[in-house]
Amino acid sequence: MKNATKIVALCALIASGCQNDTQSGALVGAGGGALAGGLIGGWEGAAIGAGAGAIGGAVVGNLMDNADAKKQQQAAQTTTQSNEQVQNEILKEQLHQEKLKTEALEAQQKQQQQQSPGSSPNSSPTPNQP
Repeated sequence: MKNATKIVALCALIASGCQNDTQSGALVGAGGGALAGGLIGGWEGAAIGAGAGAIGGAVVGNLMDNADAKKQQQAAQTTTQSNEQVQNEILKEQLHQEKLKTEALEAQQKQQQQQSPGSSPNSSPTPNQP
């Protein structure tokens, strides 16, 4: 029993340094399987339990890793779509501002043409000569 506890503690310690859920699941499964197998069938049962637990733990851990990767991908897509929407709104506003400026310039030019229909805006009036 003391050896089985040592095996489980060692697996938990190693699992804390794992980089992903697949590795952690395999180690935790191996420790749990070794403990259960050792209680049921001695050292041979511990070895079989460790193998079966490692496989089961790795499968569950892999499923968890895949689910996390899918969530991260969806979050990245949502962020990208949000950024694109913000950029589109900024571009629309800039286009609207440019349109307003163009309309104001055209109105100003029309007003100048109506005030002096026969002369250009840069010409100065010539005085009457005797």
